Amino acid sequence: MLRNPLLLKEFRQRMRTWRAPFVICGYFCAMFAFTLFLLHENVQGQLTLLLPSRSEQVFVTLSLVQLLVAAFLAPAFAAGAISGERERRTLVVLLSTPLSALGILIGKILSSSALLALLLAVSLPLYSLVFLFGGAVPGEVVAVFAFQLFTLVLIAAISVCWSTLALRSGWSTVVSYATVAVMVVLTGVLGYGLQLVAAHDPVEYFLVIWGKCLLELNPLWVEAALAGAVPASPHAWLWFALAYSSVCCILAVPSVLRLRPQALSFLPWRPRAEERDYH
Repeated sequence: MLRNPLLLKEFRQRMRTWRAPFVICGYFCAMFAFTLFLLHENVQGQLTLLLPSRSEQVFVTLSLVQLLVAAFLAPAFAAGAISGERERRTLVVLLSTPLSALGILIGKILSSSALLALLLAVSLPLYSLVFLFGGAVPGEVVAVFAFQLFTLVLIAAISVCWSTLALRSGWSTVVSYATVAVMVVLTGVLGYGLQLVAAHDPVEYFLVIWGKCLLELNPLWVEAALAGAVPASPHAWLWFALAYSSVCCILAVPSVLRLRPQALSFLPWRPRAEERDYH
């Protein structure tokens, strides 16, 4: 995987510019200032009031804000991965390499999420402030960080697939952000709404089930569950991973066929489309 020439090229191209260290430094400074603000607000400026319960609130809030910011940054890096190559007339050159269509998609996904993963990594020292006052245990931090990383790769994969299926970067960006909005906003609003309705009408038990299923599709709620902020099943993250991994696999099939229509040439009812039809 690391020998993928497309991945190595993207790494060098992204990390050798001035923008990468500028974004990393700016993100770390912003998150550091936000963490200090949370600590100050929780103790009202009195350091003697720092308690584990309040430090836990800082940990949960910091994790949720970081995931929210990174989730909405991911489409900006990935939504133009393939459509941008098509618009720059370099997709033909990319397809002429020995890389398979799946290898191209994987290379674009990993390269698009690499900078965001680095942003998550540089924010890890901020959690030492939480450890200082006993607000979290190392297992919770590892679980939250791993879930954030998985969610970013997941959103990047969906955005790259939309970038492959759409012929223009504008459309792929719109659809990618709409997908993130459904994941973050719609599932949360509907899930909490169904649970509130079920609380006033306990007979409607299926509303509780549907509300729980929708909340388990919300990355913010699942991360809050991993941090121990909301009551949830210990395997809530598993339903989230299986559901969205299935979405990625479903979108990957037409994406591969969009890049390499001849992949189904062995079928008698194969489509007549050719690669040049999408360039």
